[in-house]
Amino acid sequence: MSLLQHNDNEKRKKNLLTRGPKIEVSSTVKRSDIQPSSEDPQIKSRITEAVNIRVDNHIRNKIAALITLGHGDSQKDVADNIVNYYLETLDSDELKRFEDLIEIYEEKDYARYQKKKNKAK
Repeated sequence: MSLLQHNDNEKRKKNLLTRGPKIEVSSTVKRSDIQPSSEDPQIKSRITEAVNIRVDNHIRNKIAALITLGHGDSQKDVADNIVNYYLETLDSDELKRFEDLIEIYEEKDYARYQKKKNKAK
């Protein structure tokens, strides 16, 4: 403890930070001013492409059984029906969040399509 020396008489003087003038907001920016609106025809263009979802044989068999029972004509129809049935159970907050996420994914698909299209030129 002899190495510690506390000398209260010799306190360091710290320079105070100057914060400058108070900043006041002169105008506000709306999200719609920055983001393209959903009314934009470019955003309304939706790209549909075939993709695969990997599932195990048990899920595939369940989907095949639902097709046999007449709950859809194809695996795509059954998967769409299942998703729509599940969406009906979401509360309004979750549904709003879901729709926002779908919009983000659709815009991502469109951007990927545009990039692929421009690369082919």
